Amino acid sequence: MKRVVARGSKWRNSLRTRHMVDREITDEAMSASVRRIFWTAPIMAVGNFLASLGFWVQDEPTAAIEILWRELVIGANFLVSVISIGVWALAWIMRRREVNAKVQKVFVFVVAIYVLAMGLGITLIDHLVIPNIAPLLLCVTIVGTFYHIPPRSSLLVFVLSFIAFRFSFVFLTSLSTAVLSSTLVNGFVAHVLGFALSLLNWQHFRRTKLQEKTIREQQELLTQMAYHDSLTNLPNRRYLDELVEREVSLVQRHQVDSCLIMCDIDDFKDVNDTFGHAIGDDLLCEFSALLRDKMREGNTLVRLGGEEFVILAPHTTLEQGIALAERLRKMVEAHAFTVDDKTLQITACFGVAELRGTEGFRDYYQQADKALYEAKRQGKNRVVAAPSDMAG
Repeated sequence: MKRVVARGSKWRNSLRTRHMVDREITDEAMSASVRRIFWTAPIMAVGNFLASLGFWVQDEPTAAIEILWRELVIGANFLVSVISIGVWALAWIMRRREVNAKVQKVFVFVVAIYVLAMGLGITLIDHLVIPNIAPLLLCVTIVGTFYHIPPRSSLLVFVLSFIAFRFSFVFLTSLSTAVLSSTLVNGFVAHVLGFALSLLNWQHFRRTKLQEKTIREQQELLTQMAYHDSLTNLPNRRYLDELVEREVSLVQRHQVDSCLIMCDIDDFKDVNDTFGHAIGDDLLCEFSALLRDKMREGNTLVRLGGEEFVILAPHTTLEQGIALAERLRKMVEAHAFTVDDKTLQITACFGVAELRGTEGFRDYYQQADKALYEAKRQGKNRVVAAPSDMAG
């Protein structure tokens, strides 16, 4: 029974995760579609305007039905050109104001319906003189390939479009039975093709976004592994090297105050020898958590290795750094560490070095380390500052 419940819970969590990922992908798809509309709408406007102009400069036909067809084609293409400019303007506003995903979704669907309606309207006009669904086929292809629409929504759009297509040709035209049948079949095939293209387009977009997400997560994991200590999840020496190098540069350029505080747990080897390395590791984790909770914003706590930790304290004078180290020393001394049902009392030494911007950044490690060594030599559980004239 427990296995069934566990599997059910795992299945629900999997569905919930997939739903969240798909919703995120849909939001990105709408944003990408708005960008495509922004770039393609003016092209459509120019194309339809040129088509309208081309029909207008041609010699006027003599047959009444052809005259009506020409006037309708000119009017329809000119109207589509004007509407496309309006669509472009809306897409520009949406990109500029970064509207939410729901508004983008409505906009993309409205544009898709508009494009299909445009294709249907021009196709109806063409049937005044010749059976032709090329305009509809072109617009179906545009919707299927240009816009990233989720499969369910895409199916709904193309079904509604075909219903409108069938209704228009059955009730609004006077075609022969053979021509009507051929047109309806061709229209159905065109809509199926459009949905197939839309489905392939969506799958490609979704797969690409999932791959990008996986690569991004892997890069974040590699960064985490490269710059963080796996035991305490604190930044490591590599991270601190880069951080201190930038901080020294700031000290040199702007003459700001900054301190480096090195900390070492007293007699940590005795903890490992007495209770085992597993207890020692747990103690390191609790110790690092204790220090991390007391860090002010802007300070960085790093595990240097073993039982040694470093604190980079920007905008901190030497006196302030000593005061900070002293507060931490007293806090460690007073804290009861509970590890695996064992209560341990420990102490720590702190060495404080001021960053002056006159040496290489690695010299500051040496200054703080010498101050820490001096604290150990004086009897442990102490704070010692590096003299201003200490050599690197």
